[in-house]
Amino acid sequence: MVGKRKANEAGSSNGLRGDVLRVLGVLKVATAAQIQRLASPHLTYRHTLKKTAALQKEARTASHRGAANDLRRHGLAVEGGRTRGGEEVRLLTEDGLAAAAIDRVFVPRSITCCGGASWQGISPILFALRRC
Repeated sequence: MVGKRKANEAGSSNGLRGDVLRVLGVLKVATAAQIQRLASPHLTYRHTLKKTAALQKEARTASHRGAANDLRRHGLAVEGGRTRGGEEVRLLTEDGLAAAAIDRVFVPRSITCCGGASWQGISPILFALRRC
């Protein structure tokens, strides 16, 4: 490669950035592993030949982490801190929510309060992801 990429330095594709926008538009807050499992569940068993679970997870989520970083550089996503396990949490900015074209009021109250998700809260989210 002659020079550094200017538009998307992490090298993400339009499809991957669209996956991240779609998942974050519905969930509002997610880690790269959660984005990968919802947007590309067929990649869950990828890289199983890596020696440790941490290396498997890093290789499996690298493309979605890169897409989230590219969205951050474009001002569509921000880092929302870290989980107790040390994973970065991503969320969309106002511009990112507009790009996702999903109403911000959609997330069920059972998920936004108390931090716990029940099957009643997850079902509408999975339905919304299928509609996107």
